[in-house]
Amino acid sequence: MIRGAFPPAIMTHNLSTLLITSASALSVGACLLVVSWLQSPTTRALALWAAAFAFGAFGVALVAAQGKIPDFWSVLIAYAILTTAYGIMWTGVRSFEGRPTPAYLMLAGTLVWLVACQFEAFYGSLVAKTALTSAIFITYSVLSAAEIWRGRGENLMSRRAITVILLGNVVFLVIRIPLLGSMHSHVLPQEINVDLFSFIVFETTFYAFGLAYMLGSMARERIGQFYRQASLTDPLTGIANRRDFLNRCEALLSASNLGRRPSVLLLLDIDNFKSVNDTYGHYVGDQVLLEFSRVVASELRPNDIFGRLGGEEFGCLIPQASLKEGHDIAERIRAKCEGTLLKVAENTIGVTVCVGVAVSIAPNQALMPLMLAADQALYHAKANGRNRVECAPVDTKVRIQHSSAA
Repeated sequence: MIRGAFPPAIMTHNLSTLLITSASALSVGACLLVVSWLQSPTTRALALWAAAFAFGAFGVALVAAQGKIPDFWSVLIAYAILTTAYGIMWTGVRSFEGRPTPAYLMLAGTLVWLVACQFEAFYGSLVAKTALTSAIFITYSVLSAAEIWRGRGENLMSRRAITVILLGNVVFLVIRIPLLGSMHSHVLPQEINVDLFSFIVFETTFYAFGLAYMLGSMARERIGQFYRQASLTDPLTGIANRRDFLNRCEALLSASNLGRRPSVLLLLDIDNFKSVNDTYGHYVGDQVLLEFSRVVASELRPNDIFGRLGGEEFGCLIPQASLKEGHDIAERIRAKCEGTLLKVAENTIGVTVCVGVAVSIAPNQALMPLMLAADQALYHAKANGRNRVECAPVDTKVRIQHSSAA
């Protein structure tokens, strides 16, 4: 991902050495990405990024050999390879974001370069070649940066660094066009040429190491985030598991206590769920749990906390709600479950639910006493015939809380 086609007159031993250094940096970047890919072979983007860096290293090596090999290889093929490298880089970014890329778009820059080189006036102009290759590299870099920034909601810290590196490279590509044009238009001492290309190689080296490292870091961040999320998610229903539910409820209750706002806890238990498993099998039982989760979630607000506590028991914490509001929500859930028929294979299954409701009113309400109150209400709902909603009396809840604190 070195830039521009250099005239043989300036391809001295020093410049060749600088370009070889740049190619070596890109090769190291490719190796870093290969290692990351081997550690996470399901992340196809890492393989594409490694390929992009490898293409870049090979293209720069061909440029370094200018004057020693025919221009067909050191200019035409070299920059076809470099434009392909940028196209592959962009394709890798889109793959990381879960978006496929047609091959013709990945190779569009390469095709433009090859077609342009068929015109003698273009091929004989350093400024024209520099401008076109820069435009191709800039386009793919901007597209890559836009894709990375577009996914910033994923909250991966590496995204910002990668965006900065890509856009910094774009700035460099823009300013180098007049620099090389000026160099080509005037007779300059050879040492100035070396200084200019030293700067180009330095930027390429920084770009190679920085981008390769941050791309690998971004992939590792996503994997770590996936495992952290998996540890807090019920694998069947996709909602919060018991640990995550309790942790989030504790935090929400603390915030509600500071604002002196009540919260309502619902404990839900699917009626006769064991008989569903015994009659239809665990697969059908799992489908019932999935459908039940969907029904409950459809009646909750975005900031309500919903989780599976274990088996067929679920919990909902509804912030800033009175006991009556909590009862109304619970009753809507009960009625919707009663009216929902689940069709699995040739079976049509109806399920009902018991709900225990408790409200926090104490200034320093703790979660466990609130759960005990809701659990007692749930027990009464089962004892009174199931398919019911029962609320914990406020005075009973407070007495349980005080005795627990004592």
